[in-house]
Amino acid sequence: MAFQRELWQKFYENAWDYRAKIIQKALRGGANSYQAIKELAKIERIYSLEQDENGEILLKKREIENGNSLSFADVSVLRATSMSGKYLAVPQHCSFNFADFLIDVFEGSGGDYDCIIELGCGYGRNLFDIFYRGGRRDLAYFGGEFTQSGVKIANELAKATPNMNAKFFHFNHLEPNLDEIKSLNFKRAFVFTCHTIEQVFKIPDNWFKVVANVANYVRCVHLEPYGFQSKILGEASLVQEKFIKEQGWNLNFLEELLNANRRGEIVFDESVLEIGFGDSTNPGSIACWYAKNNG
Repeated sequence: MAFQRELWQKFYENAWDYRAKIIQKALRGGANSYQAIKELAKIERIYSLEQDENGEILLKKREIENGNSLSFADVSVLRATSMSGKYLAVPQHCSFNFADFLIDVFEGSGGDYDCIIELGCGYGRNLFDIFYRGGRRDLAYFGGEFTQSGVKIANELAKATPNMNAKFFHFNHLEPNLDEIKSLNFKRAFVFTCHTIEQVFKIPDNWFKVVANVANYVRCVHLEPYGFQSKILGEASLVQEKFIKEQGWNLNFLEELLNANRRGEIVFDESVLEIGFGDSTNPGSIACWYAKNNG
């Protein structure tokens, strides 16, 4: 049975609302949408968002290991991460730039898409990053998000982004529905997810079919922490598996992906496990597929 723990639904509703207040303050202070997003990013480099027993969101300063900082500025220099099952240390400000990766995949796979869709988009950070970092300006951008607070602030950011045709809407991984976008009759859709299916313990067996039918041709790219579901590459894979199970997060992404491939609903053509440069306990893995409908 597909389900998600109510704990995580409440946390993300509250967390996006907390972030929305930071973004709204920046917008009211004269920031454009990209500056407002980066204002939030600046805060989250130093603090993590946590929820107390009453459901209140609090900022908690991230810990810095001894000898791993510029002491006069209290800024971390290195951090722990993992890649391909192995732990390693990297510069604190080094990361996998998923937006740039998506732009390159978009262009490298033909670039002739007429819409781009993120499912589980939060406040739309990835979509705005794509738009501002070289993504096509004549595209229709769509973001599906479960939380009301996430949808609300994403639409506010879209209004503050000149020349961006963007719309954000409610989307539930447990009851996937893209009929509104499907009714627009797009020929080629570029779809992606980023660490969002991870919070859903079991996705339904129609998830891939629904997404695969949103346009005549659909290319989808996932960055999700499913690597351990495929292969244990090392100690970090085992730590991630234990962490995911403790959180009650996803355990059937790969199973449903392979089932959809076997049924002929999609063609699963590429994967890269545990690419790293993210959270050391929860590295993302890439999975890519496509679907052709009606020619």
